[in-house]
Amino acid sequence: MNEFRGKTAVVTGGAGGIGRAMALTFADEGMNIVIADVEMDTAAKTVTEIEAKGVRCIAVETDVSSRASVANLADRAFAEMGGVHILCNNAGVVSWGRSDQLTDHDWDWVIGVDLLGVIYGVQAFAARMVEQDEECHIVSTASIAGLVAHQGIAPYNVAKFGVVALTETMRVDMADTKVSASVLCPGGVRTRIMESDRNRPDSMGGPGDFQERAGAMPPEPIDPMIVGRRVLDAIKADAPYIVTHKDQKAMVEGRFGPILEAFDRL
Repeated sequence: MNEFRGKTAVVTGGAGGIGRAMALTFADEGMNIVIADVEMDTAAKTVTEIEAKGVRCIAVETDVSSRASVANLADRAFAEMGGVHILCNNAGVVSWGRSDQLTDHDWDWVIGVDLLGVIYGVQAFAARMVEQDEECHIVSTASIAGLVAHQGIAPYNVAKFGVVALTETMRVDMADTKVSASVLCPGGVRTRIMESDRNRPDSMGGPGDFQERAGAMPPEPIDPMIVGRRVLDAIKADAPYIVTHKDQKAMVEGRFGPILEAFDRL
């Protein structure tokens, strides 16, 4: 996909962090933007930033863990923008705890947002994008934790591995269409992911002690705008995987090495 001006991108979790960066990057290419988020005050500020670039932008309050809410997002986007050409399934949360000590709420909340949210996005948008018969692209945000499991975040690992698997399957399933897909597997980025409990519903255990993690950063965080530009480059190149930290290649090699050795022992 190389033509962007006048087309539309939908970004979930688009009010801040990586989502905002992708939305601003697409706007710089002349795209109209639909911001989907649960934090509407922050979304309104991002809408103002994007409109200042001379493109159209709307915000739609969306809980990606709700199939109905994502379906409403799709209806609004197609009705008000006339079509959707890039979908970024980006909204994400994380919770912490040992695998044997996690609660039902820990699992349900993270899987609901990070995995089901992506599935609901594909269900609501992909078929319509295929029917448009125009060049389109779906980018789903996983994590380096979708390629190498990390300690203490089992639900997040499971969800992000699922996002990688879904994207790989979509590239095969839709190879005969004009819709392609990429999976974004970032390392540390300057976002508020460490404080994602701030939006955790009471029905899923509530916000808890998210303030204790305020300002905390993963190792070697990079500016989200760097990620936004890499996503744009990947869409142009139809690259299946998007990564952000070159030194994390060794982690991935370390994971796959023992898998290949298992075959060698046969």
